[in-house]
Amino acid sequence: MVGIVWYLAAFVASTSLFDGTSMGVQSVSAQYLLGLGIGDITGPVVETNMMGYASLSQTDTGLHMRQRSRAFIVAEAASPSNRVVFINADIAMGDTGVRRSIISQLSTSYPGVYDAKNVAFVGTHQHAGVGGYLEDLLPQITSLGYVKQTADAIVAGTVLAVKRAHANLAPGSLSLGNTTILDANINRSPTAYLANPAAERARYQYNQDKEMTVLRFDDTNGNARGLLSFFPVHGTSLYENNTLVSTDNKGMAAFPYESFVEPSAMPGNTSFVAGFTQSNVGDTSPNTLGAFCESPGKAYDGLPCDADHSTCGGTVQDCHGRGPGFRISDFESNRIIGEKQFEAARTVMNGARSPVNGTVRSVHIYVDMSTHSFTLPNGTTVSTCPAAMGELLEIIT
Repeated sequence: MVGIVWYLAAFVASTSLFDGTSMGVQSVSAQYLLGLGIGDITGPVVETNMMGYASLSQTDTGLHMRQRSRAFIVAEAASPSNRVVFINADIAMGDTGVRRSIISQLSTSYPGVYDAKNVAFVGTHQHAGVGGYLEDLLPQITSLGYVKQTADAIVAGTVLAVKRAHANLAPGSLSLGNTTILDANINRSPTAYLANPAAERARYQYNQDKEMTVLRFDDTNGNARGLLSFFPVHGTSLYENNTLVSTDNKGMAAFPYESFVEPSAMPGNTSFVAGFTQSNVGDTSPNTLGAFCESPGKAYDGLPCDADHSTCGGTVQDCHGRGPGFRISDFESNRIIGEKQFEAARTVMNGARSPVNGTVRSVHIYVDMSTHSFTLPNGTTVSTCPAAMGELLEIIT
C-alpha cells in the first residue's frame, strides 16, 4: 500500500505547472494520451457483511448506489510506454490480493504495458460497500471469512474500467486547479489537534485541510473528458446502522457530476468520468454538526460527547457524529456532503487553472513499516515496531 500513493505524486512531481487563466479551446496542446473508463464493481448486496465499520451486525439488505471503479490513464504522446494508470474504486480501501489479481489480468491482456510499477489502485475509504474482499485476517473477522464473489466483482469491474480507458486513449491535455470548501469536513479530534506545537498550528488557517484540488482531462478541442478531484473527508456520512450498499459521499459527488455532463446516459455508462478521490483524510469527518450522545433516558442524552475521549457516560458506544442532514436522515447528509464536493469541482473545472506539462513517470516501492529505521532531525536513529491490536482497533473506531 505504501508504494501506491506515490504514483500520482510522481507524475505531478515530474511535470511543470505554469500560472494560467481558464483553460479553453484556444490553449490546448496534445502532449499526452489520455484514457478514461468506468466499470461496475458491486458485489453481493444481500447477506454479506459490509466493509468499513467492522461491525458484525452490519449485513447488507439491499442496494442504494452501485459501486464503481474509475480508471485514468496518462501517457506521453511522444513515448506512450511512459504511462501511469490511476484507479479510484468505490471501496473502503485497496487490497494487495485484489491488486495482484487486477495487475495479473492487465499484464496478460497488455504484455509489457501495465504492471505493478505503473498501476495505482486506491479506495475512496467509504464505509457502505460490500465486504469480505480483503485478504488480511483482521477485516475477515467481521466478514466471517473471505467472500470470493465480492473480490471477483471488484477485479472484473476494475479490469473492465482500465480496458475501456485503454480503448479510448486519445491525444489531450491536463490542467490543475483548486478551491476551498469550508463546510464539508470537520476535525473529529480537535482537542488532539491542539496538542500539536503552536508554531505548527499557526501555519494553517483551519484545523483541517479545506482545499480541493482538481486535475482536468481535455481532448484536443478543449472539451472536458473527465476529472480527478482530491479532497479529504471520511466516507462515513452513512452510519453504521445502514444496510444498503452504497458509495457514500464520494460516489454521491461522482454520480451527479457524470449525470450533469451526460444527462441521457445511464449511470456507469457515461464517456465523461468524474473521479472523486480521497486525499489526506486523517481526522476529517463529514459529520459537520459534531458528535453527540444518543443515550435515551440518561442525563447526558443529546449533549456533546466528551471532547477529549469521545465518550458518553464513560463509554464510546453512544457517541455518534451528526451530518448536516441529521434531522432528516444520514442519506440526506450524504447527499449534502457529496453535493458540496460536486459543486466545488464544477467551480474549478469552469475557473482558472494551470496547464500541466512534463514527462510521465511512476515509482513503486515496498516498505516494511514494522522494522523501518530512519534518522530524526537531531541525529538520533530510531525504528518502527510491529503494530499492536489496540492501535488497529483505535483506527477502525
